[in-house]
Amino acid sequence: MKFNYKLQRLCGAYYGHPTSTANQAGNGNGSNLLYTSDGNTLISSVSNRVQVLDLKTHTVRTLPIEARSNIRCLAMSPDDAMLLVVDSQDYAMLVNFHRGIVLHRIKFKKKTRQCCFSPDGRYLAVTQGKHVQVWYTPNHMRKEFCPLVLHRTYTGQSD
Repeated sequence: MKFNYKLQRLCGAYYGHPTSTANQAGNGNGSNLLYTSDGNTLISSVSNRVQVLDLKTHTVRTLPIEARSNIRCLAMSPDDAMLLVVDSQDYAMLVNFHRGIVLHRIKFKKKTRQCCFSPDGRYLAVTQGKHVQVWYTPNHMRKEFCPLVLHRTYTGQSD
């Protein structure tokens, strides 16, 4: 027998921003929504999984990755190649979005509030309290042992 099951749909809350639900529910669950650069695909977190909703063909697929806890933050690179997923325990996964493969895992030392790629896709900014950490993103031209290398930490910003 051959078993080739793929998870297609999940039951659960699709979205909810941590700052907006924290005031109402008191626990701060939820994540942000993302659109791809063409605007035809919506990316949402459902507890510890990531769902991709194609708005043109009305199909839903679930990425074959799973975070350790509920997802807090999502960030998509400008060329739609990489997806950064950060959960509520501050473990992050850098994922190849098209293939659904985890490229790298990292644990941030402080509570991660937001993350975003630069417009050219070379850098990744992660906010942690009054600090903003800027990381180099993986590049096929630069060979590194660790795909995410810390570029610089900026201090003094506040939420």
